Amino acid sequence: MRWEEWKPFYLDIVDRLGLDVQADRRATALLTDLLENIDPEPLLRDLRELVSERTVIVCGAGPSLERHLETVIESKKFDNAVYVAADGAISAFVNVGLNCDIIVTDLDGRIEHIRNTVERGTLAIVHAHGDNMETVRKSVPSLGKILGSTQVEPTNNVFLWGGFTDGDRACHIIAQNAPRRIVLAGMDFGTTVGKWSKPNRDGNFRAGKRKRIKLQIAEELLTRLMSSSKIEYHVLG
Repeated sequence: MRWEEWKPFYLDIVDRLGLDVQADRRATALLTDLLENIDPEPLLRDLRELVSERTVIVCGAGPSLERHLETVIESKKFDNAVYVAADGAISAFVNVGLNCDIIVTDLDGRIEHIRNTVERGTLAIVHAHGDNMETVRKSVPSLGKILGSTQVEPTNNVFLWGGFTDGDRACHIIAQNAPRRIVLAGMDFGTTVGKWSKPNRDGNFRAGKRKRIKLQIAEELLTRLMSSSKIEYHVLG
């Protein structure tokens, strides 16, 4: 996605959440430096080859995730699907013993689960923003060959796909790599946050005001993406 296309949406999010634009830019510069010795082109090709003309199941970390994972595991029509975990959703994959092909994360989930799945061959797309710079600095060097993501101006090795939360950003990334169909699992935009969203939670919990705004933004961006795309979308109920 071009910055000029994304900029109005980003500035609206800045206004609604009081984001620090310069901090987001510093985070992007940090991730750019950390990934300077990694050639992104083979990883971008891997991403395209994984997704192109495939059914892709994008898993958010909402309260419905476990139920939806049971549904797709039991359904033969998803046997050859590509699985994408949005950040903390990776822990649900670990919990049920399901392999994950791609993880889209701002490193808010259990880092040991993220690291272990990357070591097993999962393609990781790590997002940098103003609030996670220390985590990026600490964790990215141990993750090996990964792709970088930003929500401000992209660089030569940190890319702008659009989207704001890990879940809707994952959908934006997948949509730009020619899938046949996108299936949404664990994508809940209500007032309850799934336990997989935060590693220190044992159960689902009520969303605070800021989290509710983030979920609203994610739903708006995802709705726009689905309405403007020719890709087939299916939302698990």
